Amino acid sequence: MLSLLLLSMVSFPMSSVSLPGQLPLIVQNPDTLDMGGSWSGGPVSLAAVDALEGGRFGAAVINLRTGSTIASTGNGVYPMDDPDPMLLAFAVELMKSGDLPPDSSFGRSSTIQNEFWWAFQRDKESAARLMWAIGLETLSAWADTRGFSDTELHDVQLEWEGAPETAPSMTSLSDLAGALEIIASGMDIPAVREIMADPDLGDGQAASVGAGWDMYGWVDPGSEHKTFMLIAESDSGEMLGLVLLCDDLCCEEKADLALMLMWQAVTGG
Repeated sequence: MLSLLLLSMVSFPMSSVSLPGQLPLIVQNPDTLDMGGSWSGGPVSLAAVDALEGGRFGAAVINLRTGSTIASTGNGVYPMDDPDPMLLAFAVELMKSGDLPPDSSFGRSSTIQNEFWWAFQRDKESAARLMWAIGLETLSAWADTRGFSDTELHDVQLEWEGAPETAPSMTSLSDLAGALEIIASGMDIPAVREIMADPDLGDGQAASVGAGWDMYGWVDPGSEHKTFMLIAESDSGEMLGLVLLCDDLCCEEKADLALMLMWQAVTGG
């Protein structure tokens, strides 16, 4: 079994705090809609998401090839329940440096890749094991050095009766977009690509997103909130990031509608 104690000894240089992974300050302005980025598909407007009622929404479309923000709207802090995206972004940096091979043993019969795959399939036990192995303090310190100042991380809330209660992890649009950019930078690692493959978009309006594209990502559903962190790749080599944070929802279907509106804005559909 790989000793994951080395994770708590990893140092994080402060020089990496600011630039990669952070959206422009425009994201933090609730009264302004950013449409300053570009990609080969042309301008993108998220006005339909901005005007959507029945919830609070933060949305961003990112050109992951260039790191530029194509469009964004909304600000504030949102619940994401489990800290899976931050766990994977942290691990991707270690995978890229060679300090954490994806096939490293995890327990008696699993690997790091296996545990992340199950966690991204909403297996809370796997997510909890990853958090316990990495350490909440280590992960929180890493998030601080990456400039994710709006992110508040907590342990995974297990679902069995009598499980210890923990507060939900919280994040912002810019922080989650930053985590997505780190993950996207590791998509040339087969294990990362497999972990992110086939996100469960459900059977509602969100299921129409990504037609004709290869979709990767993570979905965190809840009764009053829902989070999408997605990567869309086209046959022509485009790689787009879609981040959608939803809270105070009147119904989960409203979040699916917001994602569909984002996708229609991107594709002109």
